[in-house]
Parts: sequence; C-alpha cells; structure tokens
Amino acid sequence: MSDEPKVKIQNQMLPRFLGILLLLLAFTPLTAAQVTTPEPIDTLNHPWTVFLRRSIDETGLDQLIFVDGLTGAQVEVEAYGERYTAAGQAILYYDTSSRQVMLATPDGEVRPHPFILPTQETRRIDWLVSDDESRIAWTLTNSDASGQLVTITTIANSDGTNQQQALVDGPRNDGLRALPLAFSTDLTALYMDLHPDGLSNFMPIEQYAGVFALNLATGDVTPLPGEEQLGCLCGAGVGAGLFLRMSLSADQTGFDLRVYDLGADVNQVIPAPRLRNYTLAGDMLITDDGTRAVYALAQIANFGSPQQTTRTVFIFVDLQAMTQETLTEPITTFVHPVAWTEDNSTIIFTSPIRDGTWKINLTDRRLERIAEATYIGTLQPLNN
Repeated sequence: MSDEPKVKIQNQMLPRFLGILLLLLAFTPLTAAQVTTPEPIDTLNHPWTVFLRRSIDETGLDQLIFVDGLTGAQVEVEAYGERYTAAGQAILYYDTSSRQVMLATPDGEVRPHPFILPTQETRRIDWLVSDDESRIAWTLTNSDASGQLVTITTIANSDGTNQQQALVDGPRNDGLRALPLAFSTDLTALYMDLHPDGLSNFMPIEQYAGVFALNLATGDVTPLPGEEQLGCLCGAGVGAGLFLRMSLSADQTGFDLRVYDLGADVNQVIPAPRLRNYTLAGDMLITDDGTRAVYALAQIANFGSPQQTTRTVFIFVDLQAMTQETLTEPITTFVHPVAWTEDNSTIIFTSPIRDGTWKINLTDRRLERIAEATYIGTLQPLNN
C-alpha cells in the first residue's frame, strides 16, 4: 500500500479556514495507516474537511474524501453527483443517476435526503443552506404537460422541522424559474432570482436576471433596488446586508458596480475599471462583514464550441473606500471564488471542471494551487 495520502496538500498546508486541520497537516504528514473509518461517535464530535476528486474512472464516478480534523483519518465515499454542498454534518448533492438529492456522511454512508424530495413533474432541484447552517431552502422546478414552469420554494430548519412552503411561482411560459441566492442576515427573508431555466449549464460565471426578496413571514415578494424590470442578465451578489449589482459602463469599457445598503436604503456607484473586451462579469463573493468583495471579468472566445477559451481577470472591491481595481493579471485557469479566509486577506478558488484548490492573497496577488483535490467545505462537530 502506498504511503501517499489521498488528499495531497501543497507544502502540507492549507489556509486558516480549514481550522484545526491546518495545524495537523502542517506538522504531521498523513500516512496510509491513517486512512481508516473512525468510530461512529467521531463523525459527530470531530470536524471534517471534505474534498472532491471528479471522474475517477471512465464512467464519471466521483470520490468524496472526508478528512478528520483531529486525527487526520480519511474516509472515501463514491458518488455520481453534482453541486456538492456542506450542510451540517453531511455533504448534500444531486445524484445524477438516481435523480434525487442525497446525503453523504463521514461514516461512509450515502442515503437519500429525508425531506428534499422530487415529484414526477420535477425537472430541477436547487437548494441553499444559511451561513449558520440552521436553515435550508429548496426549490422544485416542475414542468406541466404544456412545458410551463412552476417553482415551489420551501424552507425548514436544517433537521427538517418547521417546514414552510414559502412561495409558488408560476405557471410560467417565459422559461424563468425562482432560484434561491441567500438568506438575509436575520433569516427573515430569502433573496431569490428569476433565473432563465437551463442557462446555468452554459454560463461560465454566475449571473442573475431579476433579484427579489421573499418575506418569510408574510410571503410578500419585493424586487431589490433597480430590479423592478427584467432585462439585464448581469453579475450580482447579496450578503452582509448589501446588494451589489453590475451594469455595463456608458463607454462599454467595464462594469460599474452599484452598491445598495438594504438596511439603510441608500446606494452608491463605484466606477468601472477600464478593461476592453471583457464582456462577462459575475461570480460575486462578499465578505461576511461587508467590507470587501471580489468578482470575475471574463473574455470568452469560440463560446460553446470545443475550442472555447476563457481569460479571466478578478476584480477586488473595497466597500469601505468604495473603489474597485484589478486583482490579477489575465489567467486561463477556469476558477471561481468560493471563500474569504485569513481575516479576509485571502480568497479561495475552485474549478468546476478541474480538480484542485487555489488561493490569491491580497498582498502578492498570485494564483497559487494549495491542494490537488477540490475543497467542498468543513463539517462542524455536533457539539460545536
């Protein structure tokens, strides 16, 4: 048996967002003897960091790797899945073979999700876990015999209690479905998008058509500022009480960024950085404290063909100074920002098509690969 660990970490280190695992990997190399299945109690009382290896065989089988943050033990789970999400003490994903939502846990078990259940009419399921992991929202996009779409949005506590059907949108014949984006900071509202159905699979970066707030107590739907009329499929982000919305500048050399404070009902415009031929903007990621954000500007050639190429520049937004500037030189590695870490001085990136985890530090501004597998998330202990 090889002594190489299943998860290889460059220089045996990860950024601080991996918590206890950082110290373990920095000072104690993982060995094959540590690749064991722990006692069941460990799966509840230990933190677990989860990585993904895609298409490990010719059938497209994926491998989830659970790494015990206290012992370094690794547990592997195989799945045919997509949209792997950390949710409580499990990884939630959509099984493309059984067409249902599943849960994978550090004890190696894979089981159907107990309450996110499709119907015969369901053509897509989307979900959102609140930042504190106490609440979950999901949508069933159903299609009737004539092809009209109905989106049913439900919210619940993470354990399935207190379920509430929050919104039924449709039937629609315009190809739009409601998509959950974020919970408000006080968990009283759900921010959603009227999203073109089927387009996500072809969009290299995340963009939104019409963002609105759903009041979870009253069911009232209110467009966010500037969203009263559809028409712009543009980048946006919601978080820390802010709504950030991009729009093409008047001279078409970049994207102005409008910053809305949803609590104070005020807004400001940050002028665009001047970059020509970068026609797509999105993948907005806001820090938890609302002081910084990052987004992608993309230049795409031969879109939709096997020869498609992408050049990306990441833009750093200072939400205190109200400025935006280029963070990187153009890169061809196709990555998305997924987390801020190290006191919001470092951004973690993963790729939807290639295994690996990368980071950019705001000081040196270089894209550096830090793990060979794709970081999914960290499962916190039950007694945390």
